[in-house]
Amino acid sequence: MSIVPRLRLLFARRPWLYWLLVWMCAAVVWFSVAGALADVTRERDSWGATRTVWVASGPVAAGELVGATASDYPLAMVPPSAVTSVPADVVAARSIGAGEVVVSADLAADGLIPADWVVFAVPADGSPTLLIGNEVSLFGSGQLWCDGLVATVSEAAVETAVPSGCAASISAQLALGAVTLARHP
Repeated sequence: MSIVPRLRLLFARRPWLYWLLVWMCAAVVWFSVAGALADVTRERDSWGATRTVWVASGPVAAGELVGATASDYPLAMVPPSAVTSVPADVVAARSIGAGEVVVSADLAADGLIPADWVVFAVPADGSPTLLIGNEVSLFGSGQLWCDGLVATVSEAAVETAVPSGCAASISAQLALGAVTLARHP
């Protein structure tokens, strides 16, 4: 006689053995799940202290309102300039990807321009059609100098904000009359 019919006969005559086997299987599964959850908790605790930062809910283009949600991240993963509280009507100074931690340079201080940026008036002749908040690249003397944001647009000039690190080179290119704007798509 093979083993399967013998086991069926054994379990039919002694149902307590069947239920004992069921409870043992359930206990094995429960201990496995509990162990896995304990491992996850132990790993999370090994990250150390966490900090609540704001993360972009979806993609945000420059000049749009920033939609963000609070999330806890380990301190090792948090950038030094991460934003810990987002005001209600804050505008993005540059593009922010979905799920990206929002840093202070991503937010416009008074409307659109980050606090540490410098604004230059670039002649509007020869520039593409621009709107406030457009991301642009500034070229001069045949090379790319830096990227910036359009602050205001008039018929004569386009006020363009650039990071303070490239302000000196843009100033020199403006003095030469060699600055050209290119709009990012």
